[in-house]
Amino acid sequence: MSLKLIDNLQKLGFTENEAKTYVGLLSLTEATAREIHEITNVPRPKIYGVLERMSKKGYVEVKKGNPTYFRGLNPEQLTERLRKEFLFSLNETLKELNSVSYGIESRCS
Repeated sequence: MSLKLIDNLQKLGFTENEAKTYVGLLSLTEATAREIHEITNVPRPKIYGVLERMSKKGYVEVKKGNPTYFRGLNPEQLTERLRKEFLFSLNETLKELNSVSYGIESRCS
């Protein structure tokens, strides 16, 4: 597992365990929590929480069953989702910063 790739995913907001899980899932295509744990070395008690958080974010697809299988979102779809989320956050931050700066300017006038 590439440390540089894990680091890059962390820079995009993934935790270390989320990054390892996502990369592991891509290499396995589809896997159980146990299989993901074995390939990623993410502690078994944590893997279920990691998968649940990633599922809520839309980064992992879940196929309920016995056992449950997981699949990582296609890399193109993931990066597009991350790009949209980042741009939305950036625009919201800009609006708020402008609001604050206009408030300061009007008090100084």
